[in-house]
Amino acid sequence: MPLRLVDDDLDLSLDIAMNWNSREALGIQLERCLSTGTNAPFEWRLITSLASILDDDLQPPTKSQVSYALSIAKALAISLPGEALKYKGTMKQFLNRHAPMFHEHQQKHSMRAQVERS
Repeated sequence: MPLRLVDDDLDLSLDIAMNWNSREALGIQLERCLSTGTNAPFEWRLITSLASILDDDLQPPTKSQVSYALSIAKALAISLPGEALKYKGTMKQFLNRHAPMFHEHQQKHSMRAQVERS
């Protein structure tokens, strides 16, 4: 029988094939959590592990991506989608779409500033 990963809020479940030794060890771990009344250390390790194995596009964007996107959004007076702040894939789409316009805007602004200084 496989391990079942369930998310009641999203009404999703996934059966995960595991060898017997791993399932038995997981069962012992869960019993320890229940018997000690604390699952915080195990919960933290599980959440950290799950987050690290998500597909790359579902990982959070880097700080530099967020900073660059905020600069683009401000300069071009456009909104930055909330999804782009959560997911690297959406952030990459935003940057790929708007970075060329941002560079154009920066060049025009730079040229204008040079003319004004002359």
